[in-house]
This record gives sequence, C-alpha cells and structure tokens, in this order.
Amino acid sequence: MPTLRLLPELEDAIRQIPGVRAASVVTDSNSLPTEVHVLAAPGKPAKQVVRDVQSLAMAQFDIDVDHRIVSVVQIEADTASEPGDADSATADRDTDITLAEVEAAARPIIKAIAIRSTGTEAEAEVSLSFADSDFIGTAVGAGSASQRPRLVAQATLTAIAELLGLPADVESASVVDTGTSEVALVVLTVSVPRLGSQSFAGSAVVRGDETDAVARAVLAALNRRLAQ
Repeated sequence: MPTLRLLPELEDAIRQIPGVRAASVVTDSNSLPTEVHVLAAPGKPAKQVVRDVQSLAMAQFDIDVDHRIVSVVQIEADTASEPGDADSATADRDTDITLAEVEAAARPIIKAIAIRSTGTEAEAEVSLSFADSDFIGTAVGAGSASQRPRLVAQATLTAIAELLGLPADVESASVVDTGTSEVALVVLTVSVPRLGSQSFAGSAVVRGDETDAVARAVLAALNRRLAQ
C-alpha cells in the first residue's frame, strides 16, 4: 500500500544537491523511504546522484537509503537558445511537465463529494482516488452552513486515513473572503513518528464549490508536508 510523503525536510534537502531540480520521497507509515524520485540536470553520472542522496540522508537525517529505491531522471536544459526562442519555450514546457509529474507522484485525486442533510444533522462523504484505488471517508455533524467546512475536512481526512497511517485531526476549517476571492483554509494536526504532533496548514481558492475547495485544502496541507 503506497503512502503519502512523511519526510518533507529530506525532500527539501535533496533539492539543494547541485544539479537536482526536483525531488519526491515516498515513505511508509514509519517515515522510512520506499521510493525516491529525482529530476536532475546532466553532467553528473546518475550513480553519483544516487550516492549523493544516500550520503545526505545518512549524514543529515540518519536514514539509510537503499540505492535500489532511488530513480534519477536527467534532462538536458536548452542553454543555447535565446529566452524568446520557440525551441527554448518548448523545452521549458517539457521540463515543467516533468517537474509536475515528479511532484505529483503521491497525490490523491478528489473523485466526488456529497453532502446529505437530515434535520439538524448533516453527513459529508468524500471519495478519493490514489494509485488505482478508491478511498471513501464520511463525517457526521451539525447541519449548519458554518459547520460544513469542518465536516468536509473531517470526511476528507477520514478518506485519506488509510494512506496516512497516522493519527490525525482537523484543528480548524473555514472559508474566508479575501476581497477578491474566497479561500478555504484548513489546519490539521498529525502525529508523525520521530517528530511528534505536527500542525499542517493548507489552502485552496474556491472555484464555485466551497466543499471542493475545502477538500483540496486538506490535500494541499498533506501534499506540501507529507505529498503535494
């Protein structure tokens, strides 16, 4: 069973290795790496990039990374073209797509959100898709409009609980008006091995549906610190 990323500090450190453009570390529920994906520039042998990753993980985080779980993709940057050249723009777009693919390696996708009201109570159901599997979470609470963001956030967190594999709760969830747009803001508390209780915040601009924005804010909080 794949999990979300639990070592954002290691990812950030790998990105500081000379020549590395992007990195994604997938872990198990004990914060042990199971996959390390690295996007790097040419010029340094891939085996050396792997050794750099291993050395950094051991020296800075006391983590022994098996070289077999590290994959390195090297892409040539088009340095000969002028900034406005069509070839340069195409190369930039291709690089952006590859970076996005690397960063999205462990991100669940929202499939559906449903709200059912019965009198003074309401039930939120959130369906997520990840690694060819579906995960459904529900939450029941007060049916008032002010409580709906928290209800959706709890349902989203329940849906992702199997992937997360860690105790987690919703500290707060709300939709705020910034003057130019509405933004869903969520704060989560997650008990991370070796780090203890950690707070993670996520936000998402409302695109017509507040419930969708709240669910995206939950995933944003986990993706940035545990996914993105």
